Amino acid sequence: MTLPKDSDALPLLVATPRSWAELAAGRLDVFLPDHAVCEQQAALNALALIGQYPENEELVERMSALAAEEVSHLRRVAAILRKRSLPPAARRTNPWVKALRDRMQTDREPDLAVDRLLVGALIEARSCERFTRLAEVVEDAEIADLLHDLGPAEARHWRMFHGLAARLVPSGALEARWARWLALERDLAAGFGVSPTVHG
Repeated sequence: MTLPKDSDALPLLVATPRSWAELAAGRLDVFLPDHAVCEQQAALNALALIGQYPENEELVERMSALAAEEVSHLRRVAAILRKRSLPPAARRTNPWVKALRDRMQTDREPDLAVDRLLVGALIEARSCERFTRLAEVVEDAEIADLLHDLGPAEARHWRMFHGLAARLVPSGALEARWARWLALERDLAAGFGVSPTVHG
């Protein structure tokens, strides 16, 4: 099965290999609990951004809606885990996300806010791409339905993060920072795709 063409418009510079999708499809007992953790962390990140930038009304509104949506995704995945008697995964550090955040090089505003939002855009874009890849090979109908629903949501989310960043700095500065982040993500992605987790 394939998702709509959301991944075709993704800004990522390198694709996840099909071998990762085949690995994840064969280890849904690992992928699904990790997916639940990712949804939890996405909701927490949205709430953290609200706490960091409470004066940005548009950001507060959009992140509030995002947090609620991510919680609804978490509940859906958690229901699948219960149905399949799969144990939930404990919250843990996501090495790929941590590697991205470790590369933030400024504590000045609005540059720090821009970087936080662009990293959010990368996380959502890569998640969309991973869901698309997995949907192409998974034979489990319930999981295929889940991916078909969540893939387009992730595509919408990365554009939202990018759009919020675009409101904070001139377009030329944004393009330069975005190009830097895309290149960093490309380099990081070269070392992943070897674990059946969402960003493994």
